[in-house]
Amino acid sequence: MTSIDVPEYRTSASPTSNNFSVDVYPGDGLAAANWPSIIDPADLRMHIYQSREFLQVWRDTIGRARGIDCYLVVVRNSGRQPVLYLPLAIVTKFNVRLLRFMDADVADYNAPILAPSCELPPQEFKRLWSKTLSLLPPVDAIDLQKMPRDLLGASNPLTYLACVPYAASGRSLLLSALRTEVDSRPTVKRVRRKLRWCRQALSRAGAASVVVKPDASLSCHIFECLIELKRRQQMRLGRRDLFAMPGIVDFYRQMTSPIRIGKISQLSALTVDGKVVSARLDFLGRGRFYSTLIAYDTEFRRFQVGHLLNEHMIDRCLENGFDTFDLGVGDSSYKEKWATHRLALYSHERAMTAAGRLYLQMRRARRFLARTAMRLEIARWAGNRRASGGRS
Repeated sequence: MTSIDVPEYRTSASPTSNNFSVDVYPGDGLAAANWPSIIDPADLRMHIYQSREFLQVWRDTIGRARGIDCYLVVVRNSGRQPVLYLPLAIVTKFNVRLLRFMDADVADYNAPILAPSCELPPQEFKRLWSKTLSLLPPVDAIDLQKMPRDLLGASNPLTYLACVPYAASGRSLLLSALRTEVDSRPTVKRVRRKLRWCRQALSRAGAASVVVKPDASLSCHIFECLIELKRRQQMRLGRRDLFAMPGIVDFYRQMTSPIRIGKISQLSALTVDGKVVSARLDFLGRGRFYSTLIAYDTEFRRFQVGHLLNEHMIDRCLENGFDTFDLGVGDSSYKEKWATHRLALYSHERAMTAAGRLYLQMRRARRFLARTAMRLEIARWAGNRRASGGRS
């Protein structure tokens, strides 16, 4: 194959040993790359986070706001049929160029899209990965995070790279097991019983109602409440304000537009006398419901309004024919109670230059200090609790 080196398209100069080739398109080349849609009938293994619909919003909001260079990688077999699609981004931080996924903390799982015929042994994929790097602009470090071990039953070839476990795991609930295995668990029985009590108590506090797929005017109100409640939650936990980052609020706002609600996203809320006390924005795709952005009003904490809305959406997804309720990344106890599956996640970090090596070393040091500070805070809290006889 003849090498093409023009701004809008690059391809590998020659196929690898098993006749695979690599094409790289710019981020605005979704149509040229014939990138899969989440509603495509093709038997592709994919998550919503790599779909054409998700990437287009990401590129037009987060990508544009931060000046990120996006690239679409397509691996083809000898018959020029796509077998793997991989969205990547080059992000500049502190003058260090990092090769990442199109994520910025709005995607739970970073993975390729795989065709059913995709069979890439480790050595073959590593050759293809080297070819991909040669077609992309040079970077200082490769920084790939939250890569699932498998992709809906198929091995994720990205985990053939030198990987380490990610700090958290993914959790999901197979909805066909909800009424049998899950609801019969003692822990879930206790949760259901507690939430029944909370629902009754909440009804005495005011007129409680769950709103799903609100109209345009109510949707805007619920969205603003959700962002404000989530921002307060981040402040309580001492976390950085995600919504202060360029493009993030616009990304989520675009996801709640009428053309996307009910198709790739879902907005819902629990209200009391018209006041939003819990709200959530979730993603949808291929029979999977992705738990995404959730927040609640601490004034109603004793009623467990966040858990009430979560339970409602789980039951609703079963009634509406979803296959899986994806609880997302994190090891919270409530996810453990509901989950039927745990998904191991991995990271691949590799310095390509001295600047990249320094960046990765400094980040590891920051993470170590943060973990140490958290352990000290937990120990201090436990000590105070013991000293007060467990009353704090």
